[in-house]
Amino acid sequence: MKKIMKYNFRMLLTSFVNFYFPAILLVAIATFILMSVVSSMPSEGSDIIFQRMLILMAFFVYTVGTSMMLRNLVIPEKANGRIELLLSNGFEIQPYLYSSVIVGWIVMEIELLLIFLVPNFVSEIFLEKRIIDFYFLKMFLHISIFGLGLLSLMYYLIFRIKRISIINNLFFIIGFIAIFGGSYLSNYLPLTENSNNIFLWIFNITGIILFLFTVIMGRKITKEIVVLTLPD
Repeated sequence: MKKIMKYNFRMLLTSFVNFYFPAILLVAIATFILMSVVSSMPSEGSDIIFQRMLILMAFFVYTVGTSMMLRNLVIPEKANGRIELLLSNGFEIQPYLYSSVIVGWIVMEIELLLIFLVPNFVSEIFLEKRIIDFYFLKMFLHISIFGLGLLSLMYYLIFRIKRISIINNLFFIIGFIAIFGGSYLSNYLPLTENSNNIFLWIFNITGIILFLFTVIMGRKITKEIVVLTLPD
């Protein structure tokens, strides 16, 4: 398990173009948006709106960041036969799947944290306002659980589906459904503290369901299924 995790960390964290550049871009965009909002936000009466914005931003960043990371780094591993090579050299399929999910989740957690830590640091220096507070920590926990479920589902699809083009199309569909669904829920739920908490619990429960689905269905994945990758 440690050997597989070490390989996954090295694979994810050694590519500037495919990992660090998109991560830096997301941090820069989030910093610009949050600084603009914080600088124009009145001192009172806007906490609920700002909390809703933090939820949506964290949700969108996790969805987009996960899709970019897997499209740029993990799917090519399947397409070029690297996963097949690893499995033929003694890696077991279930430990490889679960360790990949854990490593991807840890990397995305660090990226999500940086996306809010950097704007918080800049805001405290130049605007003397804080972004990170107790509510942020609660939001971070709920979005993290959702992210674990999302990553589990996406890794399951990469391992389960043979044709790369179908995986890419499914990732697009999942991203569209997630972003559209999140936007629809945000518009449907009123801007109250209770609604924001309901919003977070919806993400939480969705993440748990997706993770359990991956654990159950992941048991049925065999090496033969993974290595039979069909060209586009």
